Amino acid sequence: MKSLNPFWLAILLISFNSLAVTPNSEVMQRWFAQPTAIDGWHMTHHQSFFTLTPSEQNDSHGEVYYAPEQLPCIVSVPHRFHDKHTLTIGTQLFKQACQLLVTNTKHRYDPHPTEKTLDYAKQVRNIHTAAISGFVALNPTATVFQIHGFSQKKRKTTAGKLSEVILSQGKQNNETLWKIKSCLVKQGYRALIYPQEVKELGGTQNVVHQLALPAYHFVHIELSYQIRKQLINNNQQLEQFSECVQSAL
Repeated sequence: MKSLNPFWLAILLISFNSLAVTPNSEVMQRWFAQPTAIDGWHMTHHQSFFTLTPSEQNDSHGEVYYAPEQLPCIVSVPHRFHDKHTLTIGTQLFKQACQLLVTNTKHRYDPHPTEKTLDYAKQVRNIHTAAISGFVALNPTATVFQIHGFSQKKRKTTAGKLSEVILSQGKQNNETLWKIKSCLVKQGYRALIYPQEVKELGGTQNVVHQLALPAYHFVHIELSYQIRKQLINNNQQLEQFSECVQSAL
């Protein structure tokens, strides 16, 4: 019997360890009920604020921030490195309103020996999707706000090139999204809604749409680089922006 090549043995071990430490929705539901360290992640606790960070000894990735005294909503920041400043913006919304913030800890384009992609907008099995689906199972009316960044120069349409904020709930939307837009427009933003006003960056292929979320409770927010820079350099503007997003709650 031939022995297994050491290289492929190492790959198999890495794959096994990676799968072993990836929590599912049920694990995260139990964690929200009683926060503690879980396999592959350390937990820190300050007053009523809980954080899960990946252990260095294994291949786990992704962070979870949980403030159970806040409102039952979720802030998702899947591309904190590629979409500059989105974590700062998402953290403000989390602090002002939501119970849960989930974000990546590895770049979406980093190479990985066992994963096709580390992009949390595409990768199905990770702590990001597990936390969202677990939280929604416990809070069926929770809204997910996902924050992205985009380049106006790379847009294919005139509307896309001129927009500063692109809002979407998928292929359809309701009055909640228009309420957010109205608030942002009053603040001076060029905010457009997908698909009625702009035909790109609607997030319709986003993995969050595959989760069992209630209709219209996934709000996809795209921000131009100029707007992101403005927000992180002006605390009052950042607070006002977060208040507009909160109008969906």
